[in-house]
Amino acid sequence: MKNMETQHIAKLLHKAFTKNAWHGPSVLEVLNTITAEQTSKRIGNAHTIIELVSHMTAWRIFTIKKLEGDKDYKVTDELNFPSPTNWTEVVQLLKESQAKLLQVMNHFPEEKLHEEVPHSSYHYTFYTMLHGIIQHDLYHLGQIVLITKALA
Repeated sequence: MKNMETQHIAKLLHKAFTKNAWHGPSVLEVLNTITAEQTSKRIGNAHTIIELVSHMTAWRIFTIKKLEGDKDYKVTDELNFPSPTNWTEVVQLLKESQAKLLQVMNHFPEEKLHEEVPHSSYHYTFYTMLHGIIQHDLYHLGQIVLITKALA
């Protein structure tokens, strides 16, 4: 079967994002419990929930661009941690980036998985980047859960 490894990674990404993740609540399961009011509350100098979700989207877009062959795309400081205010829009953008990422992964040539991602300063493969976006989501999901507990 074509793109078996990429399909396995996509399945992990999908479960971690939607439901049936082995680690516990998925990204959407957690985000669906958060009120718009909670998303902009800051604890100390940490990022807010809405900033973290926007940050997750920014790195999904980075991953999409790299899979599409855009060797020059970078996540600027403005994109990395923007200051959005509309929670519904931020969640929708995250969902759209998830759908686009899965679509692009479906067409990504399996033989390129172990090639290095074109980038100016870091050296890693597409395989590492795809697993990394899942790890990135879960890292920030943990932060989001801790923020919601602190706000309760």
